[in-house]
Amino acid sequence: METSDLIGIGKLGGRDGDGYYHVMVKPSLRATVEAITDCFLIFRCDRVFYVTISDAKLSQGRWYVRFAEDGIDEERSLHKEVILAVEPEVLDSGKDDEDLDDLIGYQVIQGEAVIGTICDYFDNTAHHVLVIETIAGKELMIPYVDHYVLSVQAELRTVIVQNAGSLLELCE
Repeated sequence: METSDLIGIGKLGGRDGDGYYHVMVKPSLRATVEAITDCFLIFRCDRVFYVTISDAKLSQGRWYVRFAEDGIDEERSLHKEVILAVEPEVLDSGKDDEDLDDLIGYQVIQGEAVIGTICDYFDNTAHHVLVIETIAGKELMIPYVDHYVLSVQAELRTVIVQNAGSLLELCE
């Protein structure tokens, strides 16, 4: 495996007195920290540690992790930047492409308003993205994550979205 095969999800900060490292995680991937156990620390292109997260906690809106392995603090002190990375499969949204094929043609609704119809989707390696043809005939892309997708109502062939107001404004 090459480091280019890995996906950086954040940066490793300093260690506190309890052995927890602050992790500055990309906003869209914060929920991932809680779910992962195996990850990589990339110190330089030629220096990668395979590590196990033994504990993760959220304190005052900041993520902290503790590793099962020793020696991380010594190596971290030698480098300015340490990237926390995972294999692409770890970030799979949990939806198979076949499941998303079924969503093509579904109506997309936010609140009381019909936004448009799902015409396609793709995987950007972090998660799937729904491509929606809006009522105005424009193309809108909404990440298929809990922050945006509230529910899928198969019986009504409808996807209910939330928090998509700013995305809609950019589309107009």
